[in-house]
Amino acid sequence: MSEIIIKTPDNLEALIECLVCANENTGLISGGTDFVIQLSQRKRYRGTIIDLSRINDLKYVKEDKDVIRIGSGTTLTDISENKLIKKYLPSLSQAAGQVGSTQIRNRGTIAGNIGNASPCADTIPPLMSVGASLKIVSGEGKIYEKTIDEVVIGSGRNNLKFDEAIVEIVFPKLSNDYISAFAKLGTRKAVTISKINAAVALKYSPKEKLIEDAKVYLGALGPKSFRSEIVEEALNNKIPSKELLKYFSKALTKQVDISIAGRSSQVYKREAIKGIGHDIFYKLFGNVVPGGDS
Repeated sequence: MSEIIIKTPDNLEALIECLVCANENTGLISGGTDFVIQLSQRKRYRGTIIDLSRINDLKYVKEDKDVIRIGSGTTLTDISENKLIKKYLPSLSQAAGQVGSTQIRNRGTIAGNIGNASPCADTIPPLMSVGASLKIVSGEGKIYEKTIDEVVIGSGRNNLKFDEAIVEIVFPKLSNDYISAFAKLGTRKAVTISKINAAVALKYSPKEKLIEDAKVYLGALGPKSFRSEIVEEALNNKIPSKELLKYFSKALTKQVDISIAGRSSQVYKREAIKGIGHDIFYKLFGNVVPGGDS
């Protein structure tokens, strides 16, 4: 017979007490949008579920000196609508607003989107593009930081220990010279699971009209989101124009060909990435490139 024990800590101290007893049969949920599906697919299950949804202290977006702090229990809807996120990292707002359905965004949390480690997780590319880090608490009560790249190790796999939980996401407040954008292509309109996505963050001065310090991260082209130096090189030290858009698209296509060479999805994705590149380019530069959105 299956036996499931559910623990519902209501503060960080209680969470740490739960983590002390965690083992390989322990699972963490907050929104539970991914975990419940995984659970329902199993015929039998034994173990402990730690439900973090009652920990209100993990639900916030705060401005703190040079960084923005997001509590791990903050829903994707709250992130998509938050003024601080829209101001300092529009790409994350755009990404959070496109995860799954409205119901999923209302329940799903940012830590869940990261911890589930899906290759097509939408919030990961925007966060990685600005060097975001994760604060993690252990059953020993220790809190330390890791990069997302250190935590997410592959498709559906992270390297968090049984007694560890993400409690905060932190990213730097970039200057007003930095802009960002996100775009994706999904399988359905109502519940859009990314078949491919991308996020770009870069330094740009409308006065000088020169792109600098571009960071480009792509998802669903491998076991985890990754940085594309090929695409970054196509943007850096360039002036936004329709010609640059073509160059940008070619670089994205080249990256697809390198990343998934020989796969059945290559033909489709090398065309799809052009549309994503177009969307991102006009989100970033539509007001300065003829034919763009104002």
